[in-house]
Amino acid sequence: MLLRNDEMIRSRAHELWLDEGQPDGRALDHWLTAQREQSMSDVASPWFDRAVSGNETTWMRHVLWSPQPFVVLN
Repeated sequence: MLLRNDEMIRSRAHELWLDEGQPDGRALDHWLTAQREQSMSDVASPWFDRAVSGNETTWMRHVLWSPQPFVVLN
């Protein structure tokens, strides 16, 4: 079950997709744009480091597809 916040983001991402003429391959961009719009209305700080990246899509692709250091937890 999606949280209410996720439902609002999904609805806004769908609106963005429709507004752009229903392009293929832009789901992540639309989701992140809708998420950014939602977070702008929140008091909390952004979930990514703006000083490191230009936009959320680039940052997310970097994090998801970059090798991560091996960490040993005691």
